[in-house]
Amino acid sequence: MAGVWGGTWSRVRCIGGPSAVCASLRTHVVSPVAQVHAEVQQDQSEFVTWLQGRGEDDACSALTVGMSTHGRALFATRPIEAGERVLRVSGNLIITPDKLPMEVLELLPKGVSEWARLALFLLAEQHIGQASEWAPYIRCLPPYGSLHSTVFWKKEEMEMVRYSSVHRETLQRKAVIGAEFASVLPVLQQCPHIFGDQVTHASFKHAYATEGCHVGNCGLQWLMQVPFVDFFNHDAECQALLSYDEEKACAEVVADRNYAAGAQVFISYGRLPNTILALDFGFTLPFNPHDQVEVWMGLSRRDPLRKSKLSLLHTHGMPTLLHTDGSDSGGNSFHIREVKSVIGRGKGIPHALRAFARVLCATSTHELTELGAEAGRHDGRLARRPLKSCSKETQAMNLLLARFESLIHQHSIAALQIAEACRGTKQSPAKKKPNAEMASDVVAGELRVLYSAAAWIRHHYTSISVLTTSHAVV
Repeated sequence: MAGVWGGTWSRVRCIGGPSAVCASLRTHVVSPVAQVHAEVQQDQSEFVTWLQGRGEDDACSALTVGMSTHGRALFATRPIEAGERVLRVSGNLIITPDKLPMEVLELLPKGVSEWARLALFLLAEQHIGQASEWAPYIRCLPPYGSLHSTVFWKKEEMEMVRYSSVHRETLQRKAVIGAEFASVLPVLQQCPHIFGDQVTHASFKHAYATEGCHVGNCGLQWLMQVPFVDFFNHDAECQALLSYDEEKACAEVVADRNYAAGAQVFISYGRLPNTILALDFGFTLPFNPHDQVEVWMGLSRRDPLRKSKLSLLHTHGMPTLLHTDGSDSGGNSFHIREVKSVIGRGKGIPHALRAFARVLCATSTHELTELGAEAGRHDGRLARRPLKSCSKETQAMNLLLARFESLIHQHSIAALQIAEACRGTKQSPAKKKPNAEMASDVVAGELRVLYSAAAWIRHHYTSISVLTTSHAVV
């Protein structure tokens, strides 16, 4: 049984590779962009010896490790054809949460996540130092302070993305890390012989974020970390994913395209927007085709039909979020993607979002009853078809348009502030601000999505207006 996952590595990650790959590195020169610095080459040479000692000689024969503009990367040592297996890593080289010392596993509370367990594994192996069997691999991991995940951003940097969902998601992730640290702290204190006595919240957060960039569940019931795979950089258009074969107990990557000798070989981390790439991996793409925007829509507490509308929504499988005190917020978040054509069906704007807007615009119990009855006559989904009343449908579309325009205004202000923060970095590389550039990519991508959605709504609204006028003339 094979599973597949995406979204597991950072393009700034620095990790080693199988011995067959690194052995060829000693004599093979890829290209000027892939030249290996002396200190990096030394780490990789040690990594080769380590991998050979673990029996990974046949892991791969088509790739070599080099340096790209994004750090370490994998390059083709020979022509590669689409459909060809370019990497195979045995289960012996895969790190799973159960590889923690049994003493630690027995002490950990049940609620500790697998991410936290892998972070503890990393901290334990770092404490052992050179004596660790994983030392050559651990030394290739990004050092403390080198990650650009948004969990490490300063308060003023987070302000640059305050209107993006990544702001809230980052705060939530930091809260989770804090809670995880508090949960494992007693274990750390009881096991100084395993972790040392220098583990702090900051070092735990670094280890946690490092593991967050590495792990994937591959369709299985546990997370895992696969050394060498971490060298792959992400290409948003790439279809190649890492897969795991349970029967053969190995991880594999199959090329999705042809590669010439010396070309960098990519995989996909998944169809991920910049918000997730920034939070989980610490990088963004200047033009990410998978960017999306979180749009909140909610019922007013002053709406006299609030209870009836909530009941209708819930009955037809449209949940609303609860506040921390258990009360109903009356709303939910929807993710919109770029609408490719204004004359199409508006793919990118979820039907559930349009349906929610139609329910919000209802002003009588009769309208709500009709919406429920129409859903029953079809597939049970609520308000998925345009309203029969053109004026009501126009009102619903205008409600969405107003929301999009409000978000556009907020994002435009943020974009100007980010541009000010980035000013001068192109002329002076020494003043380069990677976090500001990431923020720029996030906001620019969301603006692109919002503009496309607003354009489609305007076109849709115009069509309805013309139809309404035509009916009036008739």
